[in-house]
Amino acid sequence: IYVHFPLILVSLVIAFFNKSLGFTWLAFLVVLAEFQIVISRFVFSYEQPFMGDLVRFWYAALFLFASAYTLVHDGHVRVDVFYSRFTKRRKAWTNTVGTLLLGLPIGGVILIIGMWDKTSCINSPLYSFEISQSGYGLYVKYIMVGFLAVYAVSMVVQFSSYLLEKVADLRQEPVGDQLTDNK
Repeated sequence: IYVHFPLILVSLVIAFFNKSLGFTWLAFLVVLAEFQIVISRFVFSYEQPFMGDLVRFWYAALFLFASAYTLVHDGHVRVDVFYSRFTKRRKAWTNTVGTLLLGLPIGGVILIIGMWDKTSCINSPLYSFEISQSGYGLYVKYIMVGFLAVYAVSMVVQFSSYLLEKVADLRQEPVGDQLTDNK
């Protein structure tokens, strides 16, 4: 099998430096596409279903794929009225319990129910390459279902990492940036 290692190396370097930039550009493209839809609909009385479907796909990609990235940077919304006053240990307990009771089970349920057998809600459209029933717009509904599978896997992986980090906090072990600070 032939693998182009320089191309892989370049792509990894680009991915390392542009982790969040892709989400920023995708959000910008969504805004531009929505603007184009509004202008074409209300100024020129022209509606194009393809653009509406494209924006819907981009919204799905943006919110589903950016959620794991947001979890990496601890950017998800929580009730900070109580959480901000917690000690580091109590925050670690709160995050551990939340991960075990909500994060991992939700990702697991999406994967188990969605991919249990060939007729499940994720597997069925992917296996049959399900297309839209309308005669216009984007015909690739199965790709959006694939987004849901990628979301569930990435969230389970990230919640597992988050859980290990919070357990290390509970055990008062150094993690992440603290490892390099101790050297």
